[in-house]
Amino acid sequence: MIGFCILQRKYKTNRRHKTVSGKTETEKQSKHAPRSQFVSNSIEGHYRFAAVASDAGPPCARIGTHIMRRRHGSAVDAAIATLLCQCISNFHSCGIGGGFFMTGEKSAYTIIARETAPGEANETMFVGRSSTEGGLAVGIPGEIRGLWLAHQIGGKLPWKELFKPSIKLCREGIVVGNPTAFAISRQTENIKKFQGLKDLLVNPETGLLYEAGDKIKRPKLARTLKIIANEGVDAFYNGRLSKDIVADIQDAGGIITEDDLAKYTALRKDPVVVKLNLDKTVFSPPPPSSGAIVQFILKILDGYNLNEKSLSCKQKEIVLWHRIIEAFKFGFATRTNLGDGDVENEAFREKLNEFLSTLTSEEFVDEIRSQISDSQTFGTDYYGPTFFDTVNSSGTSHLSVLAPNGDAVSVTSTINFFFGSKVVGSRTGIIFNNQMDDFSTPNAIIPESPANFIKPGKRPLSSMSPSIIVGPDGVVNLIVGASGGTKIITSSVLVTVLTQWLGFSIKEAIDHRRLHHRLLPPIVDVERGFPQFILDGLVLRGHNITVQDSAGSVVQGVLQRREGCVTANSDFRKEGLPDGF
Repeated sequence: MIGFCILQRKYKTNRRHKTVSGKTETEKQSKHAPRSQFVSNSIEGHYRFAAVASDAGPPCARIGTHIMRRRHGSAVDAAIATLLCQCISNFHSCGIGGGFFMTGEKSAYTIIARETAPGEANETMFVGRSSTEGGLAVGIPGEIRGLWLAHQIGGKLPWKELFKPSIKLCREGIVVGNPTAFAISRQTENIKKFQGLKDLLVNPETGLLYEAGDKIKRPKLARTLKIIANEGVDAFYNGRLSKDIVADIQDAGGIITEDDLAKYTALRKDPVVVKLNLDKTVFSPPPPSSGAIVQFILKILDGYNLNEKSLSCKQKEIVLWHRIIEAFKFGFATRTNLGDGDVENEAFREKLNEFLSTLTSEEFVDEIRSQISDSQTFGTDYYGPTFFDTVNSSGTSHLSVLAPNGDAVSVTSTINFFFGSKVVGSRTGIIFNNQMDDFSTPNAIIPESPANFIKPGKRPLSSMSPSIIVGPDGVVNLIVGASGGTKIITSSVLVTVLTQWLGFSIKEAIDHRRLHHRLLPPIVDVERGFPQFILDGLVLRGHNITVQDSAGSVVQGVLQRREGCVTANSDFRKEGLPDGF
């Protein structure tokens, strides 16, 4: 195997690297000292042909690898099978009651399977009323329709086969991991209000909430998945399951009808594309995803010609992070212009398309960059927001896949908050999303964007930004995405900057302590452990710093420096595992 960047690892049930003499295996195998001051004991997988980076523990990434290696399935096949598993293992974050955005390459497509507002929805339905829980908070689920569309585009194996591992998991039981246990521990009050959630999360043997290491069986969901596997997508939207799905939602106060389900469509669209220096191309989903904002921020930073010398001294490093924060602020100022153009009028669609064209044009980006001062930051109004973005979420999951033939899939799925709307179907076992909360509401104290007001059939704005970066030779270089609300945008940018310009490995980039600024509130959220000298330099430039124990985001990435040299890392912050061959 000499001449190939490959290290086949047989992963043990322990998710962590074995530590020897205070150094992880990854450190000992690296030619250079870690670029990040913090090094977790997560696994950096080194492979030759293919990789899967999942935010769930075993066996999800291995399922994807098995699909490609043993069954000769495609990147899409692996993504579907892994995502189904991932949303059962991390069932607080995603599932078939939610939706997703997907970016695929080499044929360069995106799938928008974001939930839509029901036919009876209106823009004032949540004025003075909660939009976060109960049946009214549920948007029409898009997950299954989107996976079906993905399979039609790039699937090779039978649809039914991709469901088998997850059906087995539901029947035999899912071991509760630490991230899910944490989410469960925060549901003490909710289980008093939602019987289905209580039935799911309370251990009948102890009468207590399930904890890490416990096993949860989900026979109702297993039955639902088996019906979808055997009968296809119509079973969910216009067939055997649709009456039960609607009844589960309406029993909790929802307004989704069978007609709403039958009319739901997932969309195949061209990606938004931006060219960076070194002939690299970034592919991301169009609105209502925030892929265009990720690209806009990268385009701003691209003009600084960043490289490893940008970290050559403390002063340069301070300026680097200051510029990144300023680019974040301009990015979030522009984000409130985005919305779902598919259900708005022609004038809005034209305005949106014009805005997207302008957003990454050299002239516009140069003008924005010229407004960034290396010596100071400015007040909120300086960055030009018309409205403000107040949407956030906690329940999201990301998956990155690279196949042996070079195809790639980047997919981010969500039910929005932990356990979504808290509605668990008594008939279907489905945990339903609370995606209606992602819409803006008129008459809010903080003015929100009319581009994101509720309208029947409309998809709310999302921070999800699954992206793929391709090099000048057409070879996929980076597959990246994240979970974590608005921090999806900033963490995806950070990992891209660190790997593409500053020479970090995928593990070093994902391990690196993070910072985040969403313009409002005017605060830099900093993960604890970020170098103090940088924070001191940022304070001198006028930044308000808040140190937090958690980054608030989780990134999964696959990096390919050249063909035959593939590395993958699953963020230690959610205890996921990569796999590959």
